[in-house]
Amino acid sequence: MIKERITKLLEKVKENELDAFVISSYENYRYFSGFTGSNCTLIISEKGLYALTDGRYDIQIRNQAKDFSPVVISRSMTSHVAEILKSLQFSRVGYETSNVTDSYIRALKAESNNIEFVPSPDFGEEIRAVKDEEEITFIRHAVKCADDAFAAFLPQIKKGMTERNAAALLEYEMARRGSRKPAFETIAASEIRGSMPHAEPQDIEIPESCLMTFDFGATVDGYMSDITRTIHIGNPSRELCELWDAVFEVQQKCIKYAKPGLTCRELDEYQRSLFSENSLDKYIMHSLGHGVGLAIHEAPTVSKRSDTHLSKNMIITIEPGLYVENLGGVRIEDTVLITEDGAVALTQSPHRINITL
Repeated sequence: MIKERITKLLEKVKENELDAFVISSYENYRYFSGFTGSNCTLIISEKGLYALTDGRYDIQIRNQAKDFSPVVISRSMTSHVAEILKSLQFSRVGYETSNVTDSYIRALKAESNNIEFVPSPDFGEEIRAVKDEEEITFIRHAVKCADDAFAAFLPQIKKGMTERNAAALLEYEMARRGSRKPAFETIAASEIRGSMPHAEPQDIEIPESCLMTFDFGATVDGYMSDITRTIHIGNPSRELCELWDAVFEVQQKCIKYAKPGLTCRELDEYQRSLFSENSLDKYIMHSLGHGVGLAIHEAPTVSKRSDTHLSKNMIITIEPGLYVENLGGVRIEDTVLITEDGAVALTQSPHRINITL
């Protein structure tokens, strides 16, 4: 699996007339080498594969990054990287623009003589956008962990519980089922606070009658899941219930509409056109979704600014939401697998949930 990933990356290196590509972002160095430590730089080229880290990970990098020549640094990372690049007589080297600071590149240039460092697209994230079978399995596990935790959590919501208590309890239930850590900070937003897409949980009691949004995800084997459910507590107002119905209808239609060949822009515009039929598009605050994998937000971005085509084995979220100030909000989100025939929701938690405190 690792060898196949490296081959794809080397093809992009060659297409862009580069001699090598330097990787330092966690998600990419883990994906291409298997190394899970916190400090690593990869040099990937046809002349050789190098994985550099510090002495803390000497044994670990030799055990995990078996396709790479391990280098344990004794000086700065940049000096060791420059030394290898010079020894291989490279002239054009690409690097990840999204993860490298100007100071890092300046230091690398200062120690690399006449090597040209080329800011490059994130080839790693482009490749990671299409999942292999192992990754799909890992993400399925993360999805199931979140689903099972949510099912165990819901009966524990009681009168007097605060948003912060609820978020902590949901994260605990995910941890009990194998989540190494939450995929992101859990959102638990009740009543009018649901009108803020990323409201942080507060020390306020959950009202006996409201809509409440939970946005959460698990991390299993390094891979993440993402799910949002807006649940009915007690008897929310008719206006809120109608808002929920509108979001759910659009979300289900978008899942049915998604398929290989469709651009992310087209899918995002489809949800906007559906909401506009009822003059609700003015309450949209974010794009329709994003890729999920080793990072909770990765390629592709399902937005009106993306012309990326969906393809088989991409895993994305489909999460339309409407947010009305001083009233509340609704977001419904599933982690979805793009297949040859369309899209399949991996998330299995029920969408319509009613509880009484």
